[in-house]
Amino acid sequence: MIATLCVVGIHQLTSAGGQSYPEFKFSVGQIAEYDILAPFDFPILKTEQQVQEEYAQKLAEAGKPYSLSPDVEFEAYSNLDQLFDLIYEASESSDPGAVVLSARQQGFQLDNPGLLLSGDKRRIAAAHARIKQALEELYQAGIYRGLTGENVLVATGAGLQKRSLARYFELDEANRLILQKLEPLQALLVEKNSAKLVLANLVVDAEAFAAIQKQVLDSIDPASGLVQQNEVIIRRNQRLTQEDIIKMDSLTREYQARGERKSSLLQWLGIMGFLLFVLLIILTFNLYYWHTPLREEYGLGGAAVLNSGFLFLILAALLTNNLLGLPVSLIPFALVAISAAILLGYDFGIFYSVCAILLLGPFLNWDAPGMSLLMLSTLFTLVLIRRFRSRHEFIKIWLFLYLSTNLINGALSMLSYTGDNLVEKLQGLARIAGYSLVSTTIAVLGLLGIVSYFERRWNRATKQILLELQDFNHPLLKKLATQAVGTYHHSLIVGNLAERAAEAIGANSLLARVGSYFHDIGKSVNPQIFTENNEESSEFYEKYTPEESADIIRDHVKEGVVLAAKHRVPKAVIDIIWQHHGTSYIRYFLDAAQRQGEVSDLDAFRYPGPLPQSKEAALVMLADVVESTSKSKNVAGEEEIARLVEETILRLIREGQFDEAPITIRDLALAKAAMCPVLESVFRKRLEYPEDRSDE
Repeated sequence: MIATLCVVGIHQLTSAGGQSYPEFKFSVGQIAEYDILAPFDFPILKTEQQVQEEYAQKLAEAGKPYSLSPDVEFEAYSNLDQLFDLIYEASESSDPGAVVLSARQQGFQLDNPGLLLSGDKRRIAAAHARIKQALEELYQAGIYRGLTGENVLVATGAGLQKRSLARYFELDEANRLILQKLEPLQALLVEKNSAKLVLANLVVDAEAFAAIQKQVLDSIDPASGLVQQNEVIIRRNQRLTQEDIIKMDSLTREYQARGERKSSLLQWLGIMGFLLFVLLIILTFNLYYWHTPLREEYGLGGAAVLNSGFLFLILAALLTNNLLGLPVSLIPFALVAISAAILLGYDFGIFYSVCAILLLGPFLNWDAPGMSLLMLSTLFTLVLIRRFRSRHEFIKIWLFLYLSTNLINGALSMLSYTGDNLVEKLQGLARIAGYSLVSTTIAVLGLLGIVSYFERRWNRATKQILLELQDFNHPLLKKLATQAVGTYHHSLIVGNLAERAAEAIGANSLLARVGSYFHDIGKSVNPQIFTENNEESSEFYEKYTPEESADIIRDHVKEGVVLAAKHRVPKAVIDIIWQHHGTSYIRYFLDAAQRQGEVSDLDAFRYPGPLPQSKEAALVMLADVVESTSKSKNVAGEEEIARLVEETILRLIREGQFDEAPITIRDLALAKAAMCPVLESVFRKRLEYPEDRSDE
């Protein structure tokens, strides 16, 4: 309910009161489901892009107004004065080279020895006056740069006038002309400093140009046509074009201009309809979650995280599509959907994706192509991840997602393409490919962080965590190795047996090995009461009844679970600890009780279960029984070992220990074939070495 209210609240806030007016949310390419007639005459308003294009065209036709800038002329005279100040300083200085260097730092060139060494101040003053006079003549006529054509629009006191461009000097032409008017030494000085002295003073008149811009903008008609009352705007089953969308937007804006709001009843019905829509989706999703084993494993916390994922996608859609105006493909839909699939299962991930895309629909204006792209690319990626078993190979996931996004986008684009400019279309696809490169990279980086975080938070049995657990320096394994040596060696052999069997049937061999290492970890609490650690352990049970002894033995399962949970061992391994005995009998003490005639309740001599729920748990159970039985019978020979394994499998099947595990008769046959060589190597006798007679 909280998630529903959040979604509806976000929608109402972002709609900014638009729901109070009749709205028509369509997208290009959508098929109209009903006819729409014009309720009154209204203008077809141009889009912002159309207005800007018309504005640019008219402004280009009007032209820019120019005028002779006194500021530019003043700047040139100031530069000239500064230049001659440096010349005077150089002529009086004992180190003219230092002045030349200082001038160069200020942008002037004074490397003419004839001028600097003359020392004739009258000559310098005459040169100053002559150059200034030549500049004044040029600036009075006007200098331009970068203008083309025959005429130029000039702002004068009498208004704007179109004048011939030939009456003004082009910048390069002005530079040549001034050099012709000066003496060689003066010309050389001006040539080296022309960038500071000869400037274009025919420049755009800012005030006049602003007036022209306003005039052009005011002259643009915001309407491109008129829709008359009862005219058909959209026909049923018609594929909508951009022109249709513009007409519908114009109708909405006309409603707003007229102040014709929806009735309060219609507004209320709209809000309630959206509320029910969101409530139905979120309620369906949470009911589905609540009726799966995920509820028991993750509880309300898991539901809160998943519902937060919906809100994250909605906020991302608003930011990407509404605020920034970016393509729908940049919404990180795959980030959330694939994370859910990897963490909670592919079937759940698909259902989560469907619910998420339905919730996103209203925030994407029901953009069918965009929604299809997000949904199909994600589902296609999930299929590939599942097919190639690459749930933690994030580079492969990125490649799958990038290729699927672009292939599906290309297919959808070509399907709806009706133009004749294929090059333009391909350019659009290339642009989308660039966007998808960014979005998929961000999605996979986020996916890596989310999956890693929640796998550790939820204590998942990932490959990395299982590899860490099989390290014999783990505190529980080290305790087992030092305090329960017999159980430790038993667990190692069980691990080899279960791993080989798991490899043979395609189960998780790493989980089978780690589960085997930890399955009897509870025996480290009181190791001396178990035969493999103490040959005289039977003396301990002499003071207890068979039923009490069975209770003591049975406790090692519970104690193992407590230890594993304390050390944050993943749930999949804890499940193997719970299930490795299933509901089998504690036969030694059951037989003792039957001999004494003290059996009142057979369940008092059973392990609590549950039965193995996975292939790995079933294989650990089988390996545990086979290893223990083989030691107690001291078997030898291939045939005897094979018979022992087969008899153990048949007994466990008769007792129903494999009834709830997804393991088949064929799997058990393959497991038997894989375990026998391991047992043969364990019980194979070594050659007898000859005695050392070196002392004789």
